Amino acid sequence: MLQVTAQERDTALAEIVGPFLEEHCISCHGPEKQKGKLRLDTLSPDFHSPISAEKWKEVLNVINGHEMPPEDEPQPAAADAARFAEWVEAELARAEVAKRSTRVVLRRMNRTEYDNTIRDLIGVDFHPSEDFPEDPPAGGFDNIGQALTISPMQVELYYAAAREILDRALPEGPRPERVKWRFEPEENTQGLDRYRVRRGNDDVLLNPGENPVEKGFTVIHHKAWNKNIGFRSFHVPAAGEYIVRFRAAGRVPNRKQVVAAGQKILAKHRDEEIANNPEGAKWHHEAFEQKMKIFAGHRMYDYGPPRVKITRHLGGAPRVVAEMDVPAPANAPESYEVRAYFNTEEGGIDLEYAYDVPSTLENFWMQEREEFPRPELMVDWIELEGPVYESWPPESSRRLLPDIPVREQDETAYAREVLARFMPRAYRRPVDAAEIDAKLELYKKLRAEKPSFAEAIKVPLAAVLASPHFLYLVEPESPGTAPKPLNGYEIATRLSYFLWSSMPDERLTSLAASGELQNPDVLREETRRLLADPRSGAFVTNFAGQWLGLRKVGANPPSRTLYPDYDRHLELSIVRESEGFFAEILRSDLDARNFIRSDFVTINERLARHYGIPGVRGDEIRKVMVSPESRRGGLVTQASFHSITSNGTRTSPVLRGTWILKTLLGRDPGLPVANVGEIQPKVPGIDKATVRQRLEIHRQMESCARCHDKIDPLGLALENFNAAGEWRDQEGHGYNGRIEKDDPVIDASAKMPDGTEFTGVAGLQEQLMKSEDLFLNALASRLTTYALGRELGFSDQPALRGFVQEMKGNGYTMRSLIEAITTSELFTTK
Repeated sequence: MLQVTAQERDTALAEIVGPFLEEHCISCHGPEKQKGKLRLDTLSPDFHSPISAEKWKEVLNVINGHEMPPEDEPQPAAADAARFAEWVEAELARAEVAKRSTRVVLRRMNRTEYDNTIRDLIGVDFHPSEDFPEDPPAGGFDNIGQALTISPMQVELYYAAAREILDRALPEGPRPERVKWRFEPEENTQGLDRYRVRRGNDDVLLNPGENPVEKGFTVIHHKAWNKNIGFRSFHVPAAGEYIVRFRAAGRVPNRKQVVAAGQKILAKHRDEEIANNPEGAKWHHEAFEQKMKIFAGHRMYDYGPPRVKITRHLGGAPRVVAEMDVPAPANAPESYEVRAYFNTEEGGIDLEYAYDVPSTLENFWMQEREEFPRPELMVDWIELEGPVYESWPPESSRRLLPDIPVREQDETAYAREVLARFMPRAYRRPVDAAEIDAKLELYKKLRAEKPSFAEAIKVPLAAVLASPHFLYLVEPESPGTAPKPLNGYEIATRLSYFLWSSMPDERLTSLAASGELQNPDVLREETRRLLADPRSGAFVTNFAGQWLGLRKVGANPPSRTLYPDYDRHLELSIVRESEGFFAEILRSDLDARNFIRSDFVTINERLARHYGIPGVRGDEIRKVMVSPESRRGGLVTQASFHSITSNGTRTSPVLRGTWILKTLLGRDPGLPVANVGEIQPKVPGIDKATVRQRLEIHRQMESCARCHDKIDPLGLALENFNAAGEWRDQEGHGYNGRIEKDDPVIDASAKMPDGTEFTGVAGLQEQLMKSEDLFLNALASRLTTYALGRELGFSDQPALRGFVQEMKGNGYTMRSLIEAITTSELFTTK
């Protein structure tokens, strides 16, 4: 495809391109008119020119997307359009290959890959990359080599992180004594910050909060600054991982109790209001009845178990280590535990009530009253136990400093053996004697100055961890345009960082060394093995998180004033829903078109309450079958998508339509016209206009209509979902966005530029299913970009089409697409 003579090119220009442009394009983009500031009769066929190439790409996109010619103009024959598009794509691909560099390409590990690699290489599991700068995304992902640059400051941070990693991995001396401190909050009868208990060498402040005590349990009714319980101002005897354990239960009112308690509070309030204003008695009685209907019927009062947030304080810095439900009933309390790292700086532990009840006009004024019915958290005691070492020396120490005979015979020889074992694993390839000797010299130079062998060997080990051979994934390119096959180690590294975001394991390395990994059948089997391994959870989190935009959740959250049902627990759950949905399709070998429309959801109790799906209990995400009447099933019905495509106060059909075009269909919606803004603020009545009406005003500008005509219908079909992902039949124009009786009914009808009409989420999903080729190509493109760590070009398009065909022949599964990618020439060559 990439080889063509000048004569063949000229012939194609004369016989294919020129006639096609003349018949279908020049009348609007020629000497007389240049719509969209695009003129094609003078467009240079020099695809090596960036300016010309960009214009040809625009032409190709609108032809492939059936956006041009306009629907009221004669349409080209499908065969003619295909021949034209193939020629443009081939020319773009040729120009792209000609510009490719022949230098060695380095791709730095991103922060997630660094943390995971340290875990698997050394055996310490924490987040040393927290202090590193954010990894800049490119092409939608943060593992694109071109964007992952490095600065002198980062080099210093890498070395500092290496020292901290090795200090944790190689503790010296006898096994630290394990302590177990128990604190019972009710011991403090003197009030906040007035009672200390002796633990170790410290008088520890015990905080019971301003909470009642029942039968030895501290009962927390709601969240407030003076309700947290815990202990602080202590120093652990040794650094390490500690268990934070607490015995607790929950007391959850049922609907009958909610109604009874609500009635009591509201009746008292009603009677007080009537006493003050007898003439308003009728209105107060009506308001009482209306509020009681909400207590009796609203799903917010179908309470789940109480929830707790656990915060560790260390050296004055707080860090949330866990948020969890406490489902144990009051008559059968249970112990719950999490783990947290402590060093010898001053520490503290806080337990905070974390169950949110939506704050509404009916209940905001009563929520902090003890008689208000809500889940209550009951805590018996809190423990701190550690440091926790399953063995001594710890596994990380035994991994780095193996117990072999030479250890007691010759320190220098032992140092060389330590490096000879560590460096190939760190560099993910064989190392030669000269590389080992260079690092050994560091040890020799500093051994006399160090108090122990462990301290001396940390110096060359840290140098390895700060080396480009560790920090970068190196794949040399070959001269010319012919792809160079990767060796076994390079394939192993590509595969493991694709599916694990971490280094190859022992089996993968062994297959690389033997050359077996270059066998496509073996590579396919290893792909399946890596996907079946728990470490593939990193693929779900990192790929799905960026492909679907889940990392943006919470960046501009729905306003709690307008969307009171949106809370921290829901925000965590909607991300877990989308991750769980992706994992279910991947691991159960389901048809990938379930991303568009499915008969199941992946939810927990919090999401079930939000979506109005009954019978789901517990915080774990699980697959739940749903009917079409639920209006759920598929990515475009998930609250994570709804929230990131809204602006915090209202929905945005433009953002939703753009997300669908780019994420699900792989189409570029085009850039906004400069200096246009959203909607002219002086338009009369704009404050009362629906979102649809606002967009209709915006589309009246011809420069805006070109893009909005293809974007807006996709988003308008989803207007029944508000910014928090709740279903609604009306657009709320009342106080704080409340839906009043006469507010406008949602119009979810849509019409695309080609005349296609559909209504609502079901109609949108039907249209997306008809565009399965666009969806599958978009999915293959995103997945291949992530797998290769580089942005794709036109020369990659034939391979992508091949991946999609293989996927179609194997049940449309994600696994078959991944296997097609990992066994392809694109993946196994450079």
